[in-house]
Amino acid sequence: MSAESLTTAAAVFTGPGIATNSTPAVNGSVGFHFVLDGTVQTLSTHNSPDDGPIKGLLFVPSLDTQDPCHDITGSLIPSNVTGYEDVSTLGYRTIGLAPWVSLECTKSFLSASRKAEIDALVFYQPYTNNTGKPPPSDDITWNLGDNSEWKNQNEYPVYAISGPAGATLMHQLSLYSSNMTQSREKSTYQGDIRLFTLIDLEQDGNKIPSLWGFILAILGTILVLSLILLVCYQLVQKRRRDNLQRRIEAGETDIEFLGLNQVKVPQEILDQIPVYTYPDLNAPAKAVLPDETRSITAGRISGEHTSLRSATSENKKNVQTDSYELKTLDTAITRSDPEINNNNDNNSNDSDSAPVHGQETFRLSNSQTTCAICLDDFEPRLSIVRELPCAHIFHAECIDTFLTQSSSLCPLCKKSVLPPGCYPRPITNLMVHRDHMLRRSR
Repeated sequence: MSAESLTTAAAVFTGPGIATNSTPAVNGSVGFHFVLDGTVQTLSTHNSPDDGPIKGLLFVPSLDTQDPCHDITGSLIPSNVTGYEDVSTLGYRTIGLAPWVSLECTKSFLSASRKAEIDALVFYQPYTNNTGKPPPSDDITWNLGDNSEWKNQNEYPVYAISGPAGATLMHQLSLYSSNMTQSREKSTYQGDIRLFTLIDLEQDGNKIPSLWGFILAILGTILVLSLILLVCYQLVQKRRRDNLQRRIEAGETDIEFLGLNQVKVPQEILDQIPVYTYPDLNAPAKAVLPDETRSITAGRISGEHTSLRSATSENKKNVQTDSYELKTLDTAITRSDPEINNNNDNNSNDSDSAPVHGQETFRLSNSQTTCAICLDDFEPRLSIVRELPCAHIFHAECIDTFLTQSSSLCPLCKKSVLPPGCYPRPITNLMVHRDHMLRRSR
């Protein structure tokens, strides 16, 4: 973790591992309290603690007398400065302070710090007068020519402070060392006075991300559960739609209740619905006999002509409700006489194979006189009507527009004109819901 501040104060040690704050107990000429807030630069976080500040006695790592850097840094480090031997006997954690002079001298101080097994090392640049925060760790100032490998080779975190701040601490270290035996203040206190340093680390990087991590974990869990539920719901709905499609094709479902009135009739199905000219109901009209009657040959009609006319006359007297059909049948037989007589006079060999056909075809299953769509009366022998499977008739132009643009249901009885099992529309979840509610109501 990055350093946030550095605090150094003089403390009296009365025994190994025991320290007391000396600031309120000593006079102003001896007490020392130094704080750097926001001007501490982190160079290496290797083995930096995760749960709290770094505490220890401040000292200067000692270089070997044969090391050239011993003489190079001699003018920067006082001879009576607090060394490792001055703090090691107190049995407390230690923090080193060293000048960043050159590449080789820096490596020497790093090596000496490793031997002393310190908890942290603080560098300063003695030849700079800038009191602000030193350059960042990736700056060329801290380059030792090993691609920053020195940060991993040393088992302790490394920090940097400004040149004036480092010089102040170095001067204070020369005042609080074992060489102060002749000092007047030494006889005033029972114990050793040393500089105690505390490096505060940034804590917001641990608390805030942990809170956001908890929130993101909850949101992620909700999102995953929602996706799982959505996939399950879609699978269930697909199975229900497939089941409803099979039931519609089998004719087991009330497709009118499912919203069939919104379905339009395709043109190819509309072309299969019969169309004919509206007949004159007040006068005998040409008609087509049933299929089995139309297959009777002209020769058989000639042979049975007399008995059929007799039976027809008797039925006219007894049954009033069938008058139109009897007229139609009588007309068909009468129309057959010239053809039959002509065939008998010419002794034709084709008399057994010529069926009788009317020029116009109509059924009039329901005797309607008015179109229920436009409310206009049908004109006999002029109006073209279309008869739906439910036997209701309408003007062809009226019912065609209605079926192809509005609905597939008969305007009068609301029955579908589509063939059984035909449903030219995709099955939706709303239809599935309606079908489910219909079955539950049953």
